[in-house]
This record gives sequence, C-alpha cells and structure tokens, in this order.
Amino acid sequence: MFSKKSLALVLILTFALSLSLSVAAMAQDEEVTLRFAWWGSQSRHERTLRVIEMFEEEYPNIKIQPEYTGWGGYWDKMNAQAAGDNLPDIIQHVRKMMASYVENDQLLELDPFIEDGTLDVSKIGESYLEMGRAYGKQMGLATGVNAPAGYYDKELFDAAGVDYPSPEDTWEDRAEMFKKLNEELGILGAATPASQEEGNGFVVWLRQHGQSFFSEDGKSLGYDDDQLFVDYMNYDLELIEAGVVQDAMQRQEAPGAIEQDPVTKGEAATATNYWSNQLPAISNGAGKLLQPFLYPRAEDEVQEGRFMKPAMVMTAAKNTEHPAEVMTFLNFWFNNVEAGKVIGTDRGVPTNSEVRAALKADADEYDQAVFDFIEVAAENAGPVLPLQPPAFSEVTTAFADQYWEVIYGMKTPAEAAADFREEATKLLSR
Repeated sequence: MFSKKSLALVLILTFALSLSLSVAAMAQDEEVTLRFAWWGSQSRHERTLRVIEMFEEEYPNIKIQPEYTGWGGYWDKMNAQAAGDNLPDIIQHVRKMMASYVENDQLLELDPFIEDGTLDVSKIGESYLEMGRAYGKQMGLATGVNAPAGYYDKELFDAAGVDYPSPEDTWEDRAEMFKKLNEELGILGAATPASQEEGNGFVVWLRQHGQSFFSEDGKSLGYDDDQLFVDYMNYDLELIEAGVVQDAMQRQEAPGAIEQDPVTKGEAATATNYWSNQLPAISNGAGKLLQPFLYPRAEDEVQEGRFMKPAMVMTAAKNTEHPAEVMTFLNFWFNNVEAGKVIGTDRGVPTNSEVRAALKADADEYDQAVFDFIEVAAENAGPVLPLQPPAFSEVTTAFADQYWEVIYGMKTPAEAAADFREEATKLLSR
C-alpha cells in the first residue's frame, strides 16, 4: 500500500512526464520559417512557388518565405546580405560565385548531414555530387546539368532556306549564317554572336585555343596572348558593321527578360547567349518551341572548348537557425518525384536518377527537347570548368566594361585587351 509520500511522488512524476510530452509535442508542431532566395524568369517563379505549396502541404509546420528576382541585381542583394550576416536559409547559387562565400565561411557544409543520413543523396551520382563540392567539401547540391545554348526559330530558317545550326559549325560558319538570314529575311541573325557581357563566349573561345580564362591557381588570367581577346572582339565588331547583330545602343536598351529576346518577337532568327534549362522560358516567350543549338567550333581549335556545368547549386547559409528543417526542404526538393515533375528541366536536367527517369518518361515537348540537347552537349563537351576564384565577379565586371567600350568604339580591341589584363591582374593578385 502506497504511503502518502509515495503517492505524492508518483503524482509529481506523472505530471512531469505529461508536461514533457506536451512540450515535445508543442516543439514538434512549432512553426518554423525558412527564407529561400532564387533568381529566374516568370516561368521559374511559378514552378518554384508551386513546389513550395506542395512542401508546405506535407510539412505544415515549416513555412517557406520566397525571395525571388530576375538575374539582374540578385548577386548585389546576396552580397549585401552576406556582408550583413543576414543570408537566406536556402540560397540558389551558381558554381562560379561560390568561392568567396565558402572562403568567408558563409555556407553550411553538407557532409555531416549526408553522413548521418539527414540529407539523402543516395540517388544522386558521384559526378553530380562533385559539381557541388568546393575545396573538397560538399557545400551544395547541383540542381541539374546544364550547357550553354543558343535557340533558333525553325520556321524562319525554313523560310530563308538556311541550314539549321550544327555542332560541327565553326565561328566563321555562324557568321555566314547570320548574314544569310539577314539578307533573306531582313531581320537580325541574332542579338549578339555569343554570350558577350558575361564572358561565356570568350571562355569557350579561349578553351578552344588551349587556354583558360583564369590560371589554375586563380591568381592571374589563364592566357598570355592578348591577340585572342582582340580576335574575339573583332569577330563581334565585324558582325555589328554588317548589320546582322545588334549594335551597342540596341544592346544597351534591350530588356533583360529572356521572354523578350528579339527571337521571341521574330526580330531575330536566333538567340545565342542562354542556357539549356531556359528553353521553356524562351519558348513560352515566342509562343512556340525554339530549337536549342551549341556554340560553334574553332577552325584551328586544339581542344574541345564547349562545356557542361551544374545549372545551379542549392546551398544553405552557415548561420541558419534551422538546419534540420533546411535538410527537410532539400530532401523534398531533390528526392520528391512529384516536385521534380513540377520543376522539370528549368534548373537543368535533374541529378536525381529517379526524378530524371520520371521526367524523361513523361516529358512534354519542351523537356524532351532539353533532354535531347543535353545528350548532344555531353557528346561535344570538354572538361568541367574549375571553381572560379573569389574575384571572379569583379573580373567579369572588368571584362564587361571593356566589352562595352569596344563595341561603343571608345577603344580598339587591342587597347581594351591591355586594360583588361592590367585590371584583372590587380584584382586577382590581391
């Protein structure tokens, strides 16, 4: 028979257990808000918001606060938030921008979460995991595989009687293609002959000539002969002079949205400065499927310069207060097949094998075109680009500044080449 003292102890323990279970239940149901930042087109925004809705339906205690913009200004915003130690919990990144964030210890290393099973990467191949590594650590997960892509309007090519772009085309072949399209249709061959301002076209050009944009250690430019810069700029200038691509003023005034590229309005027969994952967005802008094509070869190339890369990399902020919930979201984003179907190929061909198979089996016209193009790109790709140095963004800006001065006629290509080298050397040697 219990004594009064024993009975009181039992009651106290029962109350304590009840209270602890209640607290645990409350903690489990406690609402957590994660900030998620990304850039993209309207099509990407809509797809992403739908996936967020699906996630919140399955995990009602985790709310996602979307923070999205276009590409322009995105990194200014992220860099400002990084400086203020106020990065979003989940950040859509690109490999070329990761170095400074990793070196400044602003991204969360994912290896511990992978090792303890919190983050499931069992259906993501090793080559894809490598795309999210920096300095030997898993600092993010590649959203998908991507390749530089141009787009052409098949109907306009047929009307002009011009052959479709081929992976075997040289830069000279493409110049003649632009001229023939302009002559037959009275419209531009393209807005620009390649991705100019961001330097992607120049990267391909350099690689084809056995050089690189940056040295292996990231402390200097990766090419010594400035004639490569001069020849590349002259290629553009000659096409501007011929009137088959936009001039400097037209490029400066052009809207930044992919859906408003001249090819979407029949004002150009091709667009040359995009990526494979942007096929749905540019095709939606045109109101029909636009066909993707690769960068051209160099007539005297010494190696394959075209490349594939992670379309984007999903990363987490080092200072997130909710790492477990971030991993829950990443698991859903990468491993949920239904979510993968909504995302489609907008962020590249998915890295999760199960999601990729489901998409390919159920691909619409747009996604099937992306899958087919990625196969062609893989057959014509050189080595993966190395991780860019922390000064990458500043060097790219310096390149863009020289590019604009050249096409506005303020400098000769040779003058710009020398000035770019001087500025880039200062930035990279700091």
